[in-house]
Amino acid sequence: MSTINLGLIGCGALGNIHAECIAKIPDARFIAYADLREEAAQSFLAKFGGEYAAADAEKVLNDDRIEAVYICTRHDSHAPLAIAAARAGKHILIEKPLALTEAECEAMAEEVAQAGVMLMPAFKLRFFPLIRKAHEFLPEPQLVAGQIMDSRWPDGFWAQDPAQGGANVHSQGCHATDIIRYLSGSEPARVWAAGGALSHPGHPCIDQCAASILFANGHVGSWINGDAAVGRFVSKFFFQLYGDGRSVEIYDRMKKAVFSDGDNTWTEERAEEEGMLLENVEFIAALREGRQPSVTAHDGLQATRIVLAADRAIRTGEVQTL
Repeated sequence: MSTINLGLIGCGALGNIHAECIAKIPDARFIAYADLREEAAQSFLAKFGGEYAAADAEKVLNDDRIEAVYICTRHDSHAPLAIAAARAGKHILIEKPLALTEAECEAMAEEVAQAGVMLMPAFKLRFFPLIRKAHEFLPEPQLVAGQIMDSRWPDGFWAQDPAQGGANVHSQGCHATDIIRYLSGSEPARVWAAGGALSHPGHPCIDQCAASILFANGHVGSWINGDAAVGRFVSKFFFQLYGDGRSVEIYDRMKKAVFSDGDNTWTEERAEEEGMLLENVEFIAALREGRQPSVTAHDGLQATRIVLAADRAIRTGEVQTL
């Protein structure tokens, strides 16, 4: 098989993890790196190998040898970079969230469709084996609950910035809303929420959210997100499914799960977090096979729509219809 040539835009912490993952996947390699700080791109070139580093993403996008690009930049740059990549005919893996506004998400999805390229949001939680096993075990639960709780984000953290990151709920909430939607087996219909800027009083963006979601099939979801503190018993990530006498609780950063079929209860464990590597395996397989990945631009758009609906519900006190 020929080697798939990739370009990486954004040489920070997440870009580093993706590059480490690609190094473990046969017949795929990064040949180019771009970052506004060219020294960061040069550092990646020295560490992971390739052909060149640049401060300008256009050099990567205009390289005809590159089949797909990874966009691992700050959230406010996602839409313009993804649109430029689509117009350049590149397939895209993009870090979450897709974008911070619905209009940007829709524009990205439209450009990708028009260009005939694929876009895969980096929803790593989708690929944790216990998440997938829970979905198979209880494919349409009557109730899904999801929680992502973090330690308080520093005031100077870039993702806390309203323009660059959108603060905790807008930055990380799409992980939770995507998994709740995926596990529900249905599309969201109505959202109600309470919350606000509780960890960062006076900040324009919400940092705590407790939301209720009604799905089109009549089943319901509960979503908690914020940076008040980490749940020490269940960990940062925690999801529950209930229905038809069955239940699943997934915890310890998705490495442990308790299953019950109503008569028997058992625990399953994974030795490590596998989501990031497995999402990269899926992206490369989709490129290799010429198909859409299992997570698409539509999934990224829907996850952000739920987050934005919850934000509107918090600010207006009104139930939001999707």
